[in-house]
Amino acid sequence: MTVMTAVLQHSERVGLFHYRIETDLWRALLEMVDRTVTFIALWVDEDEATLLLLYDESPILLSTAVEKRRYYAPSLRFPAAQWHERLARDLWGVEALSARDDRALLDDGCWPLTWPLAREPIPVQGERTSPDHRPGMVPSRTALPGLLGVRYEVVNGRVEQLDVQIAPGHRGVLSQLKGRTVAEALKIISRVNAAGFVAHPLAFTRAVEQAQAQLPTPRERDTRLILLEIERMSVHMFDLAQSARAAGAELLATYSDHMREALAQTCEEHGASRRLTDMVRPLDEGGCAISEIVPLAQAVITVVSVSLPRLIGLHHVYASRLEGLAVLPTEMAWAYGIGGVAGRASGRYVDRRALDIGMRLDALRSSGRHEGCALARNRQRLAEIGDSITLMERILASIGLDDEAQAYPVTDEGVGVAESARGDIWYWVTLQQGKIQKIHIRDPALPLLTVLGDILNGHKPEEIGAALLSLGISTAGVAL
Repeated sequence: MTVMTAVLQHSERVGLFHYRIETDLWRALLEMVDRTVTFIALWVDEDEATLLLLYDESPILLSTAVEKRRYYAPSLRFPAAQWHERLARDLWGVEALSARDDRALLDDGCWPLTWPLAREPIPVQGERTSPDHRPGMVPSRTALPGLLGVRYEVVNGRVEQLDVQIAPGHRGVLSQLKGRTVAEALKIISRVNAAGFVAHPLAFTRAVEQAQAQLPTPRERDTRLILLEIERMSVHMFDLAQSARAAGAELLATYSDHMREALAQTCEEHGASRRLTDMVRPLDEGGCAISEIVPLAQAVITVVSVSLPRLIGLHHVYASRLEGLAVLPTEMAWAYGIGGVAGRASGRYVDRRALDIGMRLDALRSSGRHEGCALARNRQRLAEIGDSITLMERILASIGLDDEAQAYPVTDEGVGVAESARGDIWYWVTLQQGKIQKIHIRDPALPLLTVLGDILNGHKPEEIGAALLSLGISTAGVAL
């Protein structure tokens, strides 16, 4: 019997995949080792702490009561939970006992209220936090999307003790979503992250449809899969251009930009928005906002297929400039559950698309090389652009193919996931009379940001910008 099996046997089932456990059992879980369990996310408010885990590739929600604003820190067992704990402390004022890191993450001392999402926020009194005057890059000076800054010490010409700053990018998204209808919330969610105009609303839509016991038609399912692949190619082209430009490979960067622009124009010419914004909608809202997906997919395949060989050739010319930069070790990728290109290029080949209903599995191939550096990540991006073409061709060959999917019963609670270009995006939603009662979001940047200091320590200060861009990080889905 595994640890998780024992935990579930002594828990109260409160949803399809949701179990509530006593504090003693929660603490025991954190002290035991069970390699069948993978940490995905931790969400905490004033009432309860909830772990989202994968158990035999299936999502499990485990909740325990928060007592006197305290709970036992999951980072004792799952190091990737550190930033989740810090976010909860800033927003709700709940403390993770024995946490690995309890520093403020979003609250940089400029908020007028402490614990803004708590039932009774506290007005700030006293002196504000002193600014960090160490060397680094302020958020407004990096080429990264979103606002991310870094501060560090320089010892013998190398970076040490690097800290990540995301507070300037906080927008209060979670507080804006509660109490809204699904349609109202979708407008906000569709703009959470520019690298996820399709992926974020798709994960949210899947969570809502699970909560409401709905299933998309096979054609709607395939339309969503195609849109997700088009976005994947566009984001990979953007990240290739960003990392190439930082490495001085201007010709490669410009060609990547031109390919992405051609892709955007193709979308626009076939009735979609340029970056596929507002294209994904739940069934109750009419489904995807594009009437003819086949001509769009065919045109995209043609445009990208013609240009991809030259893009690969240009990348080969400049490849040596990125070799060995910002290495993410394989063991770190596994320990922190880092997905997407960063994880696969480091040897953690986990792709949630493989579990999507209707997925043409023969189009998904394994990762190539696993050096974990900027060069490996760009090679992975190029490979995935080719895989996206193959996958779209497979879908077009059998679009609307029936499946054996069955709807869950109505529970008003749902968990949805979508494999974006940068990794797996998760949404946990509870509804009340058609409106958002609770919503929590896990963006793939979270685990990567948690280990960013470990990745970048030891680099020269002038390498930090290129290293950051090679990782394809955006704080937009984290500083919510």
